[in-house]
Amino acid sequence: MAYMDVNYLAEIIAFERWLETNYLPIPSQLLWYKMMNLFNRSGWSEWVIVDNLRLMAAMSMGREATFIKARDELIKAGRIVYQKGRKGSPNKYKMVYFTFKSVVQNEVYQVVQNEVFPVVESEVQSADIFKHKQKQNNKKDTNVSKEKRFIPPSVSAVGSYCQERNNGIDAGQFVDYYQSKGWMIGKNHMKDWKAAVRTWEQRKKGGIEGGPVAGNDHPDTGRKGRTYSDGYLSGAGEGFTGF
Repeated sequence: MAYMDVNYLAEIIAFERWLETNYLPIPSQLLWYKMMNLFNRSGWSEWVIVDNLRLMAAMSMGREATFIKARDELIKAGRIVYQKGRKGSPNKYKMVYFTFKSVVQNEVYQVVQNEVFPVVESEVQSADIFKHKQKQNNKKDTNVSKEKRFIPPSVSAVGSYCQERNNGIDAGQFVDYYQSKGWMIGKNHMKDWKAAVRTWEQRKKGGIEGGPVAGNDHPDTGRKGRTYSDGYLSGAGEGFTGF
């Protein structure tokens, strides 16, 4: 048997307010109160089985016709549901509550609010965070791709470039030097080896002929370097150990 969660006092208040705008004969009103008492005593079961004589006694009625009229008015007003019992069996009644629907709606809403909303909100926030991170990652990837990736040159490539510029710089010496530095200029990674060649070229022109530094500042850092002989570049070869 199904049972319902009904607020007795709330139902009485709602019934009295309903009577302010709806007509219901006094006997029918009394029957509503007696029916509410029966349902309360039954633990608010969905249906109550009771015979006419018991209800008549509760209402102090002597004529069954008067009771039936009061019951029909209550049914017509939509406040109870009536099922006639089979031969020899009492009738069945079901109350049409005022507040039960609201109670159910509130409970359902609370469940949805407490159980569903946080999950939905969390999923939405997670999706937003993921999109934001994905956007940032795409932006980083785009920035990286836009930057020109440095590829260390070969000795022949440096030699060809130096020959084009006729600067007299030893390509092997240039490559060996920067390989020993991890292709770093100071604390920064080299981005353009040709620019580094031109720097060496300018330093060479400003110093003693025949050396990349030749007594002037270091070609990359500006620090004071050593002075080399005129034949340094041609004789560096295998014996070169760096600056």
